[in-house]
Amino acid sequence: MALSFTEMPLFGGAITSNVPSSWMDMSDIRQVPDNQECFIDIKGLATLIFEINERVEKENDEEAIKFHLSDIFEDSPYKVWNSRKLESGEIPGLPNVPAYTMLMTTPFVENRRSTPAHPSQFVALVVVIIRLEDKKTDIVITTNVPHTFEDAAAENSLCPPGYETEKGFADDYVWKPENLGPAMKNLLQIVEEGVKNFKIHDWNLFVTE
Repeated sequence: MALSFTEMPLFGGAITSNVPSSWMDMSDIRQVPDNQECFIDIKGLATLIFEINERVEKENDEEAIKFHLSDIFEDSPYKVWNSRKLESGEIPGLPNVPAYTMLMTTPFVENRRSTPAHPSQFVALVVVIIRLEDKKTDIVITTNVPHTFEDAAAENSLCPPGYETEKGFADDYVWKPENLGPAMKNLLQIVEEGVKNFKIHDWNLFVTE
């Protein structure tokens, strides 16, 4: 079923972006850190998180991105299927700001029992990092879509880390947005809507001192 989207005020309206219309503001059901705005699909437990972080100062953007990923995944295994710098037209609201996107998978874990699900199951994630050098800020947008057993079986473009042989992916496989299952199509649509409609209205949100 096609997703519909609603423009949402973030951080008191200092930022706006598009969020799936049926998703719930996670702060309505539990406490959320002040530097985050989180939305959740109650039915499938997919999430969309906008996070404001202090800018990571590294030798280059690639090293800074690695730092952010280590913070997100900690000790959990993950596989990067696609990584690239966004074109300026992909974020019309921030045309001259460097931003990067990464598509990854990590094993699916059943939260209530903290046990692995079927080995073919996974969570697909897209992490977008927007680097606001002048404001000493990194904005991290993370979209997580857990894949049920049925979702995983319908997905032919990627798989959980370590399951590549079973799915028939060659060592030189290059991910492309082809042969996507419904859950992956939703993931990419959520990311596209969130990024292309991302706008900063009040730059005083960012403390630079």
